[in-house]
This record gives sequence, structure tokens and C-alpha cells, in this order.
Amino acid sequence: MIFNLLYSDLPMNITVGLLILQLFCVVMALTVHEFAHGFIANKLGDPTASYQGRLTLNPLAHLDPVGFLMMLFLGFGWAKPVPVNPRLMKKPKRDMALTSLAGPAVNLLVALVCGIAVGALAQFGYNPLQIFWEAFDGGITPMGAITYTLYIMMMLNVGLALFNLIPIPPLDGSNILVAFLPNNTAAKYLQIRYYTRYIFLGVMVISMLADRSMLFAYLDYYLWLPFEWLRDALCSLFMTLGELIFSFI
Repeated sequence: MIFNLLYSDLPMNITVGLLILQLFCVVMALTVHEFAHGFIANKLGDPTASYQGRLTLNPLAHLDPVGFLMMLFLGFGWAKPVPVNPRLMKKPKRDMALTSLAGPAVNLLVALVCGIAVGALAQFGYNPLQIFWEAFDGGITPMGAITYTLYIMMMLNVGLALFNLIPIPPLDGSNILVAFLPNNTAAKYLQIRYYTRYIFLGVMVISMLADRSMLFAYLDYYLWLPFEWLRDALCSLFMTLGELIFSFI
């Protein structure tokens, strides 16, 4: 992510341009994720997000500073949780699980569309990394910028979906898991949420220090290896699907 740009040999104006594109992709991924939560909750009988101005595609209503930085630096993160009132839902456990699933599902759908587009562009000779080759030659073509943006959008949306499916409160995966737990067990389990932010801050620090310490480098590598492997596998699948679709056209 951002580290690759900051430590590259690209010209400053090109680096700034790519950073702006990455910021745009991060903001959009987080925004559609939270909007999906609020939209489904509203459909299931809970208008809380709408009343509090969260049923919107305005990024300022959804960004969480720590989650935003993790998305920007690591490719995994979160936004400010949409307020949900399970008491207004007909079947609280089931509907909370569906509401939580909506965010990652929309991210994967966006990633699928972007991946198919990147795969299609590959059929016309545009590689996702082509923008770097063009940048080192002193410029970026419009198609190179489009390809790069679609590629980053795909990577970030897959990363956001996978990260939020981890069953650790307050991530979406925890609400999905709660739907299958007895009430007493679920209540105790959700108490973990009071410590989660500090855990994630520690993870971010480890990743930021990975280039300065061999110990942190090993910790960072093995900590994110399963997520990165699955993210890359899904992205490859989406791009391959796009290549197959447009190879017959």
C-alpha cells in the first residue's frame, strides 16, 4: 500500500498522484461498506442509521481515524460502525447477522466488478502494474490510471471484507457468530470489544516497524500471511473471470 509508494523511486508528482488515487479507493471502500449496513438494517425494520444521518454515501459520516489509517497503510481496516437497534428488528439475531454480512458482501461485489474490469483490460494489453512502468518513463496514461485505480479498489474491498469477517468484536464476523451462540455466551463474548481497538493499534505498530526490526518483520509476515494469501487468491480469481469472459468477445 502506501509504504510501497513512499519508498519507491517514482517522481514526487507521480507519487502524490498515486497517493490521491489510493486515498480515494480507501474512502470509497469504507463508505459503501457502512452504507450497506445501514441500508439493510433499515430494510429489516431499524431506521436508526437513517435518523442519525448514517444512511448516506457521504464519507465524512463513516470514517474512523484508526480504521482509515489501517486501510491506508495495511489494506485491512474498518469504518465507524453504523448504529443498529436490534429491538426494532423482527428477528434480532438473524437480522443482525444479515446486517453485518451486508458490508463485506457489498465489498466483495465491488471487488468482483473491479476484478472483472481489470481482467478485461488485460485482454487489451493493460497490466495492473503498467502505471508504474509508465511512471518510471515519466508519465501516466489515462488508461494506466484507470487500470491502477480499479486494481487498488479490488484489493482494498477484498481486504476490507475479509478483515471484517474475523469473528472478533466489534467486527462484522462477531455479529454473525453471535447469531449461533446462546444469549449468555454471546453477552460474555461481546465484552471483548472493549479491548479490540488496542489490539488493532498494536498490530498497526508492528506493521509500521516491520522495516526497522527483524523481529517485527517476522511477526508482521506471519500475522498477515493468511489474510494476504486469501486476498490475493480472490483477486486472482476475479481477474481470471474477467479474462475468461472477455476472451470470448
